[in-house]
Amino acid sequence: MSRKIKSQVVIALMAMASISGLYYLGDLQAQSPMPLEEAKKGDLIEFTGICVNSKENFAVLYNGSEIIVVFETLESGKVYKIRGKLTDPDKSYVQAFEINQTSPKALPLETVTGAYWVDDYCQLLTPQRISLNTCLNASKGERVIVEGLYYNKRFYVVNYTRLGFENSPEDSMPFLIRGSVIYGGNPATIWDGEEEVRVYLPYKQTLEVGDYVEVIGTAKLYSTLTIYVNDRSDIRVLGRARKCPIGEEKIGEIAYGVCAVKKSTKTYISLNCTSIPLYGFSVRVGDLIEFEAIRRKNSLYCLECKVSRPREALENSICNPVPDQPSKIEGRVAWVKLYSNGFGIANITNGNCWTLLKLSKSIGVTLEEGGHVVAFGFHTTYREMPAFEVASREDVIKD
Repeated sequence: MSRKIKSQVVIALMAMASISGLYYLGDLQAQSPMPLEEAKKGDLIEFTGICVNSKENFAVLYNGSEIIVVFETLESGKVYKIRGKLTDPDKSYVQAFEINQTSPKALPLETVTGAYWVDDYCQLLTPQRISLNTCLNASKGERVIVEGLYYNKRFYVVNYTRLGFENSPEDSMPFLIRGSVIYGGNPATIWDGEEEVRVYLPYKQTLEVGDYVEVIGTAKLYSTLTIYVNDRSDIRVLGRARKCPIGEEKIGEIAYGVCAVKKSTKTYISLNCTSIPLYGFSVRVGDLIEFEAIRRKNSLYCLECKVSRPREALENSICNPVPDQPSKIEGRVAWVKLYSNGFGIANITNGNCWTLLKLSKSIGVTLEEGGHVVAFGFHTTYREMPAFEVASREDVIKD
């Protein structure tokens, strides 16, 4: 047989095979599709499912109870309607003739409500952690309703609705708070306008007292509401707490003013403009201070404090006593009287004016007649006579 004749025979055989394949395909597509669970090798099937795994020229689709594998490139999370031939029933391989993206309404979708959360992966907290196949266009901690299907310990989302943030905390669920930092460090304490909230921050993170912040974290309903923050990006400093003149402030606000020191201890000072003690600053009785301080429940804490006038600059008030005001007296010791219980009094004279300096045993001060004395304290009375009272040894300076 010549080479030309052989070539013509090969072409004819290929044409016959092609025509046979077209007849077979046309015959298969003319059949009614079989349910997947009943289909055998070579049967036509029709399958609607969500793509739960996709690689180049390979995709797995799931319809809530069954899977198929098609050797096509599809988009994970999308729903497709497949029409094709079952080529391997054991492995659910399908040779697809038609592939169309379609609505998920045909699937037995599940609905889950929870809080959207992003940690190492995108998830839903119910408070159980549910891994999502995709991240959502929602804020971390926001409540959402998601529709989709569970497959291989993951929830494949086909639709979701944002619900906003919760108004009240739930145990082990995300909660967003805004408020003033009234105690810094880690944990920090935030006043949210109604209560103190304890906030545990990521490693090496702290909050600054006086800042107004927004924090999202997981809530625990202990006796004090506690928030656990897992990422530094979950902390936003919005500015500083609101400022008010001293006496007008509320908890979580910054009070400011210029006031005189009435009492000074190792831990706090008392001022003549408020009954609330001020912590975080050390000065002497009689000093005038200018300050900004955060208001806590029962105290103030110094943010910026300085002495605007030292007590040495006070005028000698021995001739013009003003009750209940931090004052200074200065004069000569005219006489001293001590009692058996350790209490004593000293007559301090300046010109025509005098007062009795009360010397309690606890302050441990002794005076001698003729000595010069400067004292800082408060005008009072002793047996209906003008007197002056000091709080500590440091408030009496003698020559």
